[in-house]
Amino acid sequence: MEKFMLKQSEVDQWLTDFLKRLRKSFRERLIFVGHHGSWARGEAGITSDIDSIVIIDHIDTQDLTAFRDIIDAMPDAKHLASGGLFSISEIKTWPRFELIQLFYGCKTLHGTLNGIVEKPKSIDFKEDIRVKASSNLRQARHYLLYPHDWSKSVHKLYYPFKSCFYALQSWILLLDGKFIARKDKLLDSLSNSDDREVIQVVKDWKQLEQDLEKRPLYYIELLERWSRNMLLRLRAYESNGDKKAW
Repeated sequence: MEKFMLKQSEVDQWLTDFLKRLRKSFRERLIFVGHHGSWARGEAGITSDIDSIVIIDHIDTQDLTAFRDIIDAMPDAKHLASGGLFSISEIKTWPRFELIQLFYGCKTLHGTLNGIVEKPKSIDFKEDIRVKASSNLRQARHYLLYPHDWSKSVHKLYYPFKSCFYALQSWILLLDGKFIARKDKLLDSLSNSDDREVIQVVKDWKQLEQDLEKRPLYYIELLERWSRNMLLRLRAYESNGDKKAW
């Protein structure tokens, strides 16, 4: 079936209908509903889904069934619906660095995160960078050191490159205290050439298919180099604590 680019008004209506169904089903148990992802950032494309996060007071099997029924009733849910359902206690036990996007990158549709999620701190930004860069380093270096068909392996790197975007959001938060939601705006704030290149790669990923096939080693080496140097920069930052050096 041919896909058509949704209008923002259609996404807004989809979310309005979704919220009505949530309120009807969970009533006062509905604590928070947020909208995040590419539509929330203003970066949506033809394949973008509609991301949401829903928090209720507690969760049992019946709640999962009720939520699934809501999703099934939404228009084109198979292609559009994405996100998750969580309880307050589950959110409170998440690693704090995983709450950065929830706190900064989520548009509130219902309720509040007050009392559920504390404002992330510098230690959380550093952990976010460390986890993402070290994970990417392991994957990219594995591809470089052991026998692989690079032309196939490179296509598995979209999400690692995407995690570079999130890590660099945390890096700017750490250095300047600013959250920059969009990739194009983040590019304007970056001077390091590899920082800019990894953002450009994830921004243009769908248009890079032929170049990925032609130059797979370039992209694998870029991810390995960025991840390695990001960890070194983080270590240097932690050693001197002087953001003016950056």
